[in-house]
Amino acid sequence: MNEYDYVVFEIDDVRLAVPSSVVDKVERAVQLTAVPDGPESVLGVVSDGGEIVPVLGLRTRFGMKERDIRLSDRLLFCRSCGRRIAVIADSVQAVSEIAPEKCRSSAEIWPGVLFIESVADIDGDVVLVQDMDAVLNSELELKLDDILRALRLRSTEEVD
Repeated sequence: MNEYDYVVFEIDDVRLAVPSSVVDKVERAVQLTAVPDGPESVLGVVSDGGEIVPVLGLRTRFGMKERDIRLSDRLLFCRSCGRRIAVIADSVQAVSEIAPEKCRSSAEIWPGVLFIESVADIDGDVVLVQDMDAVLNSELELKLDDILRALRLRSTEEVD
């Protein structure tokens, strides 16, 4: 893999990409554990090898309504702001090379859109390249810390 390799995935009809360097793995979607009073974009949490990982939905960022998880969905386990998260996707297409000359900065096209780094052309299709570090803002990070702390405390109390 090289620095121009991206994991391409879909949410409804929107094609997205994230650098392959931030993706740990892709798994079939599983039942999520709901997070009481969690932020709208946090759909729940999953356990991955004993690690509690928050699962984020990106649909609302594109003006879509979140939907129930389907067996055909995929979880992209990624790193964002030094934190491990999973992003729900309808499907994962492939790992594709996106050369810099095939991209335009999102600021040129949509000034003020923070979570899209660039817009790329892959074989004539438009692909929105995610800025994974912008997926989490500081407010959401603090809420995730609180959620994960509460879940760890609850699981510790259940063991006692």
